[in-house]
Amino acid sequence: MPGVFLRRPLSISNSSGGKVEFIYRVVGVGTNYLSKIKSGQKLELLGPLGNAYPISNIKNKTPILVAGGTGVASLSFLAAKLKGKCTVLYGAKTAKDIVQTDFFKKLGCKVYISSENGSVGTKGFVTDVFEELLNDFKNPVVFTCGPNAMMARVAEICKKNKVSGYASLEEKMACGTGVCQGCVVKINGEYKRVCADGPVFEIGSIIQGL
Repeated sequence: MPGVFLRRPLSISNSSGGKVEFIYRVVGVGTNYLSKIKSGQKLELLGPLGNAYPISNIKNKTPILVAGGTGVASLSFLAAKLKGKCTVLYGAKTAKDIVQTDFFKKLGCKVYISSENGSVGTKGFVTDVFEELLNDFKNPVVFTCGPNAMMARVAEICKKNKVSGYASLEEKMACGTGVCQGCVVKINGEYKRVCADGPVFEIGSIIQGL
């Protein structure tokens, strides 16, 4: 990647047939370069890194996936692992920022869409939809990924309603292996590396760190 020293941390959104898919938004030099990659060009990847959403211990629970913006990437991968047996609450600023809805529907997920400007789905924040619907689910477990403010609000709602869950944090990373300490966040009073100790943390532990 000419002129770009550091890799860009991206979540896998899908994997099948020996291929992996990523979702990203063009926000700078690195992602702009990625957007211009042609078929046949080679890229150097480092991964997979860190941990994953724990799904082996959620039997008899109702998975609720709360996604914001490009945070939908890791939750798309999770929905596929759950074989569509989950409910997806997905919000973004505008209709043009919403992706993956057909992917979720093909899996069989129940999908609720919201946008801040009301251009698609419910007008407002996805956290408002989450809070309104939460009591409709029996024995819920929450998985969330998106902007920090959104995840902090999801965590507050979960704490208030005594609901368990997990959050995948999005932080800028340099080495990606835990050496540089460039992506640390405060978890339960201790500093943790998002790339190596996370990116997935128990949702109640992130309230003070975001």
